[in-house]
Amino acid sequence: MEQKLNYLENIERQLQDLVRFEENAAAELERIETAPVWQPTDYERYFLPGLRLLGINRQDGIILQNIGDLHIHTQWSDGDDLDAVLAKALDLHLDAIAITDHDEIEGALEARRRVHRDRLRIAVIPGIEVSSRDGHIGALFVTKKIPKGLTAAETVQRIHEAGGIAVAHHPYSPRWIEKILRVKLGCGDLIRSVDFDAIEVTNAVPGRGVKYNIQAIEKMREHHIPIAATGSSDAHLAAFVGKGKTYWAGNEGIVSLLHAFRFGLTTGAEAYWKTREKLLYYLHLMKAIVRNRIKNYQSVN
Repeated sequence: MEQKLNYLENIERQLQDLVRFEENAAAELERIETAPVWQPTDYERYFLPGLRLLGINRQDGIILQNIGDLHIHTQWSDGDDLDAVLAKALDLHLDAIAITDHDEIEGALEARRRVHRDRLRIAVIPGIEVSSRDGHIGALFVTKKIPKGLTAAETVQRIHEAGGIAVAHHPYSPRWIEKILRVKLGCGDLIRSVDFDAIEVTNAVPGRGVKYNIQAIEKMREHHIPIAATGSSDAHLAAFVGKGKTYWAGNEGIVSLLHAFRFGLTTGAEAYWKTREKLLYYLHLMKAIVRNRIKNYQSVN
């Protein structure tokens, strides 16, 4: 009984230490939003990881395994409702998500505000999927738009100047889709020469589409590209959030993710697809190809 009381007292003490990071979450975000480059809030860096460490007496010996989905679209481009996206991510107990609308940052900034305002148990990495001349490039940890239409090398340079992380999204996208949409979706073999920080080796897709992910993995191995790897859903429907995941270690949440990117210490994986999910995916894909051909979203999902 005494041991149980000591355990509960330990949790209470830890909660008291954490609550100061939670109470001022929205105000702190408002204070740092105008900074020229991304900065973490204490809510993201200490409170969220701290909740997972509750009740552990020797936290200095524990290293958390974190899970995130780093490529998601919302209604700010051609994706689903932001609240539905956040609800799905919370339901899956993801540690973080990145909102990466096409050439648009406002959805990501609004998602981060909602998390801090409502004290949701998830971190939001602000990002963009930039339409470069050579293919789509993810810009993570950025707080302003990156110009579209530049070369891949120029785009990556702009992302780095903005303090961000540059990810080669779906580098080996199907050529038949690119021909239909008349747009370059993947940077292909430019992953060998452009200064990317990470390569998306899992862009979640059921069935035979996985071969394009395998191609990215094989190219990294063949050419000894020693950078980080990511897994993402590329979800345009909230139902698909979490179908691709990125894993990293560390006890400071998305700050640990930023460090993991810089040392090439992230990895990606894909979730299981149920039959009805596969059918929904391909039905949505066919509709999206027609819609995006008309509206020129430069995306297929």
